Amino acid sequence: MSSGRSVADSYRDVIRLARRAEAVGFDSVWISEHHGTADGHIPSPIVVLAAVAAVTTRIRLGSGIAIAPFQNPIRFSEDCAVVDQLSGGRLMVGVGPGWREEEFRAFGVERSERIARTVELISFCRSAWRTGTATIDRPGDGEREVRVRPTACGPLPIMLGGGVPAAAARAGRLADGFIAPPMDSPASLAELITAFDDAARAAGRDPNAMPIGFQVNVWVARDGRTPQRVRRAMWHKMGTSIRWHEDSDVRSDADLPPVDDEVIARRSVTGTPAAVAARLRPFLEPYADRDLYVLARIQHAGLAYDEVASAIELFAESVMPELRSEAPSTNPIPG
Repeated sequence: MSSGRSVADSYRDVIRLARRAEAVGFDSVWISEHHGTADGHIPSPIVVLAAVAAVTTRIRLGSGIAIAPFQNPIRFSEDCAVVDQLSGGRLMVGVGPGWREEEFRAFGVERSERIARTVELISFCRSAWRTGTATIDRPGDGEREVRVRPTACGPLPIMLGGGVPAAAARAGRLADGFIAPPMDSPASLAELITAFDDAARAAGRDPNAMPIGFQVNVWVARDGRTPQRVRRAMWHKMGTSIRWHEDSDVRSDADLPPVDDEVIARRSVTGTPAAVAARLRPFLEPYADRDLYVLARIQHAGLAYDEVASAIELFAESVMPELRSEAPSTNPIPG
């Protein structure tokens, strides 16, 4: 987004906002991954989480999500273990198979391989973090066991992302938890969680012991207003996603579709603290006894630090207590 701010400024804001989120009571902070984008996405979430680990002491750190097919299993498992050690065991690893064609072309990876590569990464990392050794199989090189150092502080939870029932079921079978993208309705989220739960049970696992989460675009203000600059910032992400699904690239604001307030309203939760809590409550109520993560996307590309920090503070002060009264196990987190 054309804001006049440098990449370095944006990254410094991420670190400062993570510290602020910890200070006001958020439980976790998660960093997502995309490549070659103009919408503020970070291509190296584990690197940024290492920086966050160095300036925080309590808040949990998550990749939400890292794109699994683009990771070298040895390097990724090592990097995650380093961050876990730096943070004293605070890392949570969210991964997903990816979907954006442009990124697969850039990495020279066939989209047809994305599920197999995701399964391989999960299996490799789980073994590496628990035992310090894991098996890797590469064409032309054969299958071999490798030693991974350092190991993590303990077994790291791996949460698998996805937006369709088949992806949720895959998480139930393979991962330690599930992360859903922003959903239009509680019923849409429930469909995914049901698929996750059913697959976990079929695999002999207890879904109630596994963390679940969902992402949501948020803006909260005492007067309930969402200023035009915030709507434009939110639309930059949503409009970019729309273009990506059309297999079109976004190199500048000129490549975005016109701002669609109806789409913004459908894909985000905005308003006063009471209104935001009321909108989120139906998403939370069915999972009051679960380990539930609400990945609240409050930082939107191009917004100034002070404005985002104020929204984070207001969310912590006036929305989080309401959510926790409905679902005590809820873990609100800024994204």
